[in-house]
Amino acid sequence: MCCESKISGLDALVAFCESVGAKRASEWPPTEETLAQEFVEHFNLHGMASLNELKEFCASSAIILRIESLSKSLWGYNRRYQDKREILISETQLLTKEHTLLHELRELIEYEFRDLGMPICTHADREERAERFAFSVRMHAFGRHIPGLMDCLDSIESTWRRRVAHVLSFLFIMVYLAGLLLSPRLEEIMEQRRGRQPRLRG
Repeated sequence: MCCESKISGLDALVAFCESVGAKRASEWPPTEETLAQEFVEHFNLHGMASLNELKEFCASSAIILRIESLSKSLWGYNRRYQDKREILISETQLLTKEHTLLHELRELIEYEFRDLGMPICTHADREERAERFAFSVRMHAFGRHIPGLMDCLDSIESTWRRRVAHVLSFLFIMVYLAGLLLSPRLEEIMEQRRGRQPRLRG
């Protein structure tokens, strides 16, 4: 994943929100899928959005990211104070650190939209929208690789090897996308098997 926004630091998210506001004013508010696509394109994100890659994004956008022990009721937490933005992620997560980070990032982005007088979320749909954003960002970032992958597969000269490669690639894509969708629920199931109460992202 590459973070190539021309603006870095505290102004990076503000510039993103201003850009979305200008482009999507006639259809406000945008869906989370649209917002995620704009986010991926604006920051030129690629790949599977690994935790290290997302750490790099946070550092370039002046977002303090800490992975540590949190309350047993929380997977993640975000806050904005003075000129600082901070995301805290529970270190006990096995499958969803990236998902939780993007969920919390979406809530930080909402602060910027509100400051610009263009709120998107309501209190009632904030969590649902943040979940959709987290999934959609990773889906769109991964999707940017697919055309190049298909071109690479089409260059295989052997017909049977090309067909096998296409089938295996299709299966990998389906498994990866299913993993993105199901990983939060799987994390919850593992927590329940440990005898813990369901946690929240907030």
